[in-house]
Amino acid sequence: MFTGFYSKKISGKSLKEVSQSLSFMGVLKHSSSKEILNYYDSKTFYNHKTEVKAHRDLNNEDFIYFTYSFNPSLLSWLLGICFFPFGFLIFLISIKAKDEFEDLLRTIEF
Repeated sequence: MFTGFYSKKISGKSLKEVSQSLSFMGVLKHSSSKEILNYYDSKTFYNHKTEVKAHRDLNNEDFIYFTYSFNPSLLSWLLGICFFPFGFLIFLISIKAKDEFEDLLRTIEF
């Protein structure tokens, strides 16, 4: 529901080396040989999914791409419906978590 995309330039590191500093993203659910990592984290009011990909562009510069989503959980939807219209303010928790995650991605160094 609340999604985003972020890319970051890395210098001479593989995705495996970078993945050691990505423990804040949650549990590593899937890792493929094509340099793709999938993380999942579930909180009380939202679920967080992140896909991390490595890519080398035409100038031989390495980048990692983050595609992430923060979705309200079933509990959030129930509270939103039961206490309509003010119940949907609970979705602000998901939006705030997404904003904090984006700030963290901007500040982290690999």
